[in-house]
Amino acid sequence: MSVPEISTKEMMENLTDEQKAMLAAQKERFMAKHGMTSEEFDKYVSFPCNLKLMLAGDVMFKYRIVAEAIESKFCGAGIKVGDRFIFQVVPNMFLPEESTAPCCIKALGPLADHMHGIWERLFEHLEPNDGMTVCVPCMDNGLDYGGLGHVVFRLFCEEIPEDQRKMPGQK
Repeated sequence: MSVPEISTKEMMENLTDEQKAMLAAQKERFMAKHGMTSEEFDKYVSFPCNLKLMLAGDVMFKYRIVAEAIESKFCGAGIKVGDRFIFQVVPNMFLPEESTAPCCIKALGPLADHMHGIWERLFEHLEPNDGMTVCVPCMDNGLDYGGLGHVVFRLFCEEIPEDQRKMPGQK
């Protein structure tokens, strides 16, 4: 099975000089970080979603993604109302050292499915918290449906104070 033919040619032709300069800087950083060739980077940004991601880096680093438990009953992992999972937006990573919720794969899996919706809003320069996803349930069905516990999370973005923002790889 092959990838459908899509192109960013028209998008590339309509970039402003500022966007071209930003993309060139992003290209150098990205290639160095991932050990990519110029051709490999060009292939990466030939997909519109990846080009948009490269052009929205300034917005993407302003936020963290938060999943806060708003309901919890009999959670086997011990997640309680108010517990939070914290995620870095780019690269999209779980940050256990900043999280207060105990790590649970049945909670993290469904949350991961909804990260792209947040990314889409961010790289379209839209308010990230006005999208379709608001609440995400864990994968445990709860007592009524053959499971034990059940947790529901509110998924949202939180702006990072400017003095705390870091580019990937920055300490």
